[in-house]
Amino acid sequence: MDFYLIVLFLFTGILLGFWLNQDNYFVKFADLITKGGLIILLLAMGASLGSNNQIVLQLGEIGFQAFIFAAGSIIFSLLAVIVFVKIFGLNNLLLGADPAAEAEVEEQGTGKTMTVLIFSSVIIGILIGYFLLKGNEQLWLDSLTNYSLALLLFGVGIDIGASREIINDFRLLGWKLLLIPVLIAFGSLFGALLSGLFFGFGAGESAAVGAGFGWYSLSGVLISKLHSAELGSLAFLSNVFRELLTVIILPFVSRYFGSLATIAPGGATTMDVTLPLVKESGGEAVVIPAFVSGAVLSTLVPILVPLFLNF
Repeated sequence: MDFYLIVLFLFTGILLGFWLNQDNYFVKFADLITKGGLIILLLAMGASLGSNNQIVLQLGEIGFQAFIFAAGSIIFSLLAVIVFVKIFGLNNLLLGADPAAEAEVEEQGTGKTMTVLIFSSVIIGILIGYFLLKGNEQLWLDSLTNYSLALLLFGVGIDIGASREIINDFRLLGWKLLLIPVLIAFGSLFGALLSGLFFGFGAGESAAVGAGFGWYSLSGVLISKLHSAELGSLAFLSNVFRELLTVIILPFVSRYFGSLATIAPGGATTMDVTLPLVKESGGEAVVIPAFVSGAVLSTLVPILVPLFLNF
């Protein structure tokens, strides 16, 4: 989805939510829409992946390598943010909240029912795409994904605007807000370098794959044009895996590592596709930091990928 449309839907929702009271019926209804729409989005994402013949064919050739690259990038991004949270004492982000409020956020982020629904939706979507769709449905799947995402971002924005305590969280983070994507970028690159070393890739090639930060469409195309189709395919599939793994592991990340850590796995996708899931797992307070992080990382992709390929 276009960056300006993302901003439009998200911040229109924020303004509307700020104008409404948190106990307003429409605000509560928006939360239900967000959760229901999230399931539709995940089903559409899974179906899109399952019906993509390019992805299916590449699984047998470079699937294991791509998975290791994705897992390495996620692990070290997550470690970087966890250390950051520990150093600055931002364990649950909502430091000003009372114990009951923190318990509510934790329950929201780690509910077993939502975890099962998230995982099941992705798997069912992939199976539907693989067995029932022929690949020519990609256009309407993309449209369904975009419409679902637009609705979700609007609902997420309403939840943010209606949560007055988020202003205090911004004051708490301050300059640290911009440090989060920097740490995620370094973690992603380090994880990719280690993965590439294991498979015998050059440092520049490995870093270029990691510098996709989950944006598989752009990174795959750039690397294919600037280097080779083989490395471009690896980058494409690796970043597809990063997005898919993010969808699956976010509820567990929130439970064991805190709300801020949910920003790390998705990389650039926390600006759009995985943003509703970050909100669902980590709470409203992490949405704006996640959006900023995703926007910064998305900006870095077309800069860093060509840079590393020239090494």
